[in-house]
Amino acid sequence: MNMITFKDGLTIGDNSPIRINCNVGCNNISDIESEISKLKLIQSCNELPDMMMDLSLIELEKPLYNFIKDKLRLPFGVVLSYHRFTKSKGYQWEEVRNAFLQLCYDGVSFVTIHFTADLDLFSKAIQIRKIPVTSRGGGMVLYDSRINNRTQNIFREHIDEIAEIALKYDVVISLGTTFRPGTILDACDSIHIEETLRQLNICKLLQSKGVKIMVENIGHITLDKISTHSKLLSKFNAPIMPLGPLPTDAAINEDHIANAIGASFAAYIGCAHIINCVTRYEHSKSVITKDVTIEAIRAAKVAAHIADLSRNINEANLYDTSITNNRVKEHCCFADSNNCTRCSAVCPLKLTSI
Repeated sequence: MNMITFKDGLTIGDNSPIRINCNVGCNNISDIESEISKLKLIQSCNELPDMMMDLSLIELEKPLYNFIKDKLRLPFGVVLSYHRFTKSKGYQWEEVRNAFLQLCYDGVSFVTIHFTADLDLFSKAIQIRKIPVTSRGGGMVLYDSRINNRTQNIFREHIDEIAEIALKYDVVISLGTTFRPGTILDACDSIHIEETLRQLNICKLLQSKGVKIMVENIGHITLDKISTHSKLLSKFNAPIMPLGPLPTDAAINEDHIANAIGASFAAYIGCAHIINCVTRYEHSKSVITKDVTIEAIRAAKVAAHIADLSRNINEANLYDTSITNNRVKEHCCFADSNNCTRCSAVCPLKLTSI
């Protein structure tokens, strides 16, 4: 059964409603005010997702995840490769380990780790792909492996210690995906398939140690290929948190719509248990405003609800039924006893009422 439970009690998997994840993060000190404003708007609008990630690339005196945990009271996650990286040295394990421990002390629920950021896959990707690597965290791990001449990446080297820490603090490990396709032209190619198989092996290894696992995958991929790839993803005995899926590269300034379509379909066929919020400007602007973030959350919620209806999740069915009952009771768009704002005097509900 593809089910896990976070330390705060949130369940994720086959028998649970589709969950929503939303990301925030600071690349520079100047980003703090705008990111905090997003979190405050999410709180005031009551547009809470089920979970959030703090994707900050810089260390903050007061991390954004403290606001997520203390003010929004949501489980939060981070990407471990974003911590203690320098371009001059890459990673030093003791520093990364200490960062992981600090995150555990601070109450992190899940941590994305790029165990499959492998140089052999990168060498193949640069030869056959349009976009070899689109993962920021995975790219950082590949860079570290190259400058430090590692035979396997730093997280694979220390996987046993990572597992021990995760078990001790009840932290879920989310298997990061370095080579998820960044264009539909690369979807389900040999690189995508091979990384997925390596994720599967890592998943089984960590689960054998008792670690709770989620899996990240997919990326840019058409609906027919989602169906194909879902057969491989179904082999994971773990919830899937796809990045995307974006079933077209042509939804310029409308990526939230494309993502909602792809995510709803993936969730319905069982290869998405968490939907990531994607803004309309995902691939066209670097600055994401707070209003666009709220829009992305709402789009993801609609996608999740559509999938839950088809999955016969009771809460979704009850909500839709209540909406229909209210429409019938209020006679849709009636302006007065005779006319409808949509249909004037020829409203079918009015004409056929007894």
